[in-house]
Amino acid sequence: MRPPLLLLFILSLICCVPAQAADPVPVKPVVVLFGENIYPKDLVAPAHSQPPADPAGVERAQGERLRARVWKAVFEDYVRRRNIVPTDAEIASHIEGHARLKARSDAERVQQRASLVEELKSPTLPEKRRQAAQQHLDTLDQLAIFEAKREQELRDPSRRQMQQQAERRVAEVWVRQWKLNQVLYREFGGRIIFQQAGWEPIDAYRMLLEQNEVAKTLVIHDPVSRAAVYRYFEHRYVYADEKKAHFYFEKPYWERTPDEMKAAGF
Repeated sequence: MRPPLLLLFILSLICCVPAQAADPVPVKPVVVLFGENIYPKDLVAPAHSQPPADPAGVERAQGERLRARVWKAVFEDYVRRRNIVPTDAEIASHIEGHARLKARSDAERVQQRASLVEELKSPTLPEKRRQAAQQHLDTLDQLAIFEAKREQELRDPSRRQMQQQAERRVAEVWVRQWKLNQVLYREFGGRIIFQQAGWEPIDAYRMLLEQNEVAKTLVIHDPVSRAAVYRYFEHRYVYADEKKAHFYFEKPYWERTPDEMKAAGF
């Protein structure tokens, strides 16, 4: 007995329906930053870059990208909330301070050159020292040539204006960073360390991150990601004492004299 046509039709439809794939396992964010989810894919290096070949190197690079992204957002939020904005007077002060520093440096180079020229006149100067002194003198001469060429170019009003605009942009960045560190130090206190951009209130940095974790504006979902965000604090630093820290953030360093900075231990 053949099966009814209706049954055959239903069976054919069932056979033609593709099997439904299982739902993919949802990818969890590694960090939630001010309500924004950051996923592992967001930390992958751009295709055009050359990431480290070893897996450990890749993991370190991704961790550093995570740290940079978290710190940038946390500090920008703090700057906004505390309204940390360089004033025109502060920017002008920094430009003037840099000009004074350059003038002192130029004067020191002139003195160094004169001393080297005099030293090289000595017939009893050891050959090794003569070579070193001559190399130093050549470097100073090259710097002098570069500075003279630059001054000649800046006689052009348009170039001078571009130079002044660049100086202002640089000064604005430095002043904002110093004011940020000053406000952080005054709020949280703690130790400070020397870095290329000046002295940093490192304990205040950590406390600001922890404050955001408590407030849930920074949510870190796993220990590996948290270690990456806080890895900056694992380095061995030279810390300044409380007296030096108070001095440094009491007044902008570019407004102090060299003797003041030296007397304070800087």
